[in-house]
Amino acid sequence: MRLWDARTGTPIGQPLKGHMVGVISVAFSPDGQRIVSGSWDKTVRLWDAKTGTPIGQPLKGYDEINAVAFSPDGQRMATGSFDNEVRLWDAKTGTPIGRPLKGHEDMIGSVAFSPDSQRIVSGSRDKTVRLWDAKTGTPIGQPLKGHEDVVNSVAFSPDGQHIVSGSQDKTVRIWDISWESLLRIACNQLRYHSNLNQRPSLNQPTTDVAREAKQTCEQYVWKP
Repeated sequence: MRLWDARTGTPIGQPLKGHMVGVISVAFSPDGQRIVSGSWDKTVRLWDAKTGTPIGQPLKGYDEINAVAFSPDGQRMATGSFDNEVRLWDAKTGTPIGRPLKGHEDMIGSVAFSPDSQRIVSGSRDKTVRLWDAKTGTPIGQPLKGHEDVVNSVAFSPDGQHIVSGSQDKTVRIWDISWESLLRIACNQLRYHSNLNQRPSLNQPTTDVAREAKQTCEQYVWKP
């Protein structure tokens, strides 16, 4: 890896060496003091941005690392890899946080935190975009589908209400992920659930999941 002066374009110091195979993704910490890098050598490394020296030992990522990101509050890092999983790490200690975030059916190509550090978005070779609760690691809503090829890049809007994704299908897509929008998507799916004829208020769902979704939809979306 190399550091460059953004004004002059000249290199700063010596290359940052340590990875054994190609470096695929890098990111600065919010305070600009650290750098995180992910490599196909299956490790994540932290670096002092001022001196270029490594911080601590390499973090074992369990598979080739394709994506790294710092949370805006600087407390956590997220990584995405070839094992189809997103992992969270304590940015200070380098220890893993919780269990891997599982749901994608193919390798992760990109990850990003929401501006408030509360959510994570991931894009995958399975052609979907997924939202996660950064605190619990649970998925938020259903996968966002629409791309026809690998999702290579994802990002949050500054207000946290939208996601943009870029794909090998040669398109960029913008997704509305406001709470009301996610509820409406869930309710529309529930509305045509095989156990329901019309609006959820007409028939009683036969599963706990459908029942909970019905109550949520009636409370937040179909309220008078």
